[in-house]
Amino acid sequence: MIDLEQLQKHLATLRYGDWAKLFDLLPVIERTDKFGEVKGGEKLENGFMTFPYWNSSEIVDKTFDVIDELNLNPIFDWTSWKEGKSILNDNHFNYSELDTITLCKLFTTIIRADRFNDGFMISCFENGIFSKIIKGLQKNIIGNNHTFQIKSVLFGVAVGDALGVPVEFNNRQVIRKNPVTEMIGYGTYNLPPGTFSDDSSLTFCLAEALTTEFDLNTIGQNFVKWFYNNYWTPRGNVFDIGIATRQAIDRLAKGERPDLAGGFEASSNGNGSLMRISPLLFYLLDKPIAERYEITKQVSSITHGHIRSVIACFYYLEFARQLFERKDKFEIYRNLQTEVTNHLTSLSINPTEVVLFDRLFKQDIHGLTDENIFSSGYVLHTLEASIWCLLTTDNYKDAVLKAVNLGEDTDTTGAVTGGLAGLLYGLDSIPTNWLTQIAKHDDIKELAERMGEKFASR
Repeated sequence: MIDLEQLQKHLATLRYGDWAKLFDLLPVIERTDKFGEVKGGEKLENGFMTFPYWNSSEIVDKTFDVIDELNLNPIFDWTSWKEGKSILNDNHFNYSELDTITLCKLFTTIIRADRFNDGFMISCFENGIFSKIIKGLQKNIIGNNHTFQIKSVLFGVAVGDALGVPVEFNNRQVIRKNPVTEMIGYGTYNLPPGTFSDDSSLTFCLAEALTTEFDLNTIGQNFVKWFYNNYWTPRGNVFDIGIATRQAIDRLAKGERPDLAGGFEASSNGNGSLMRISPLLFYLLDKPIAERYEITKQVSSITHGHIRSVIACFYYLEFARQLFERKDKFEIYRNLQTEVTNHLTSLSINPTEVVLFDRLFKQDIHGLTDENIFSSGYVLHTLEASIWCLLTTDNYKDAVLKAVNLGEDTDTTGAVTGGLAGLLYGLDSIPTNWLTQIAKHDDIKELAERMGEKFASR
């Protein structure tokens, strides 16, 4: 344990991945109705009288293990801290207004007070005080403007993309002989390590548009600037583009309305809208599901207007939205089996299209082996592969490497997986030597900060 003078310096050493150990406990804490019960009262044990004791639930023990591991329980004279007593006694107090030091002091106060008032600690779990303290810490560490998460998503996409670029089009059997384990270069396009493809470029074009007022024309014209003027390219030229995306951009350049530019044929269901859709998450956060779906449909339709591509983008963003809320990834998977299908049903979408998503909507896709996971450029394959990679790994590095080593459309599978994994595990989880090699690193960082400032002002 450390004192208050040391605490500030100590807090500066904690990375987001450290804090996530505490934040990830929130869903379980909030779902638990009863945290413990008094057993028996006084009793003799080995000839000695003992005090009443609590049979605390596993989540309580885990919470205090993490608090202890992170050293968030500072030493100070808590008995004389009148402000802390006032806060804990006020059922309507807004913990989100407190700074990190004060929130950590509350941990100490609760833990120490429990020694004199048996059951006090459990009551602080049951009445929601602990979740309020952790949410207050989460607000302080992550911030209101979401810049950290935006960086996690944008760099998550770019790194996954760049890992896949050198081996794009190689089949799984070829890659198995020499799997990707680190950031490499050259290969398919003979480009240096850290080079991202159209997946990230169009992601950044969308993010750039979102730094101003939401406008489909702005998004579409950014895509035109990318293809014709090398806007947001990693090294000054466009070297990869899907057929459907190219056709849509040509239509945009000729003045087509953006939400009508994408192909509406069943054959136009490549992964070109899914690969770039992740920044839209931050614009949709405060909107109801009907509006989230409609806006997703519009943004997908700039290059891919078929309902299948729209559903894939909608599912992906709904998954990302609940990751943003720090829900457990398996809980999210189960939630969406009800929430997404219910919404699609309410829209009377063609059931023959919805049934194509049954491996996600009705099955446990994470139980499948890689032989049953496909990694072509088909939008449904990319979506399934990204969810499978996320559910069958427990860190960013393993998730994106698993995605890339599936072969075929390696850059897009890596990018789409990387967006979710970056959001789930945080920017700090991405290997530093991978991040530093990414082309336009400083520009991406600055873009995320501008996007964060925009959403902080909403």
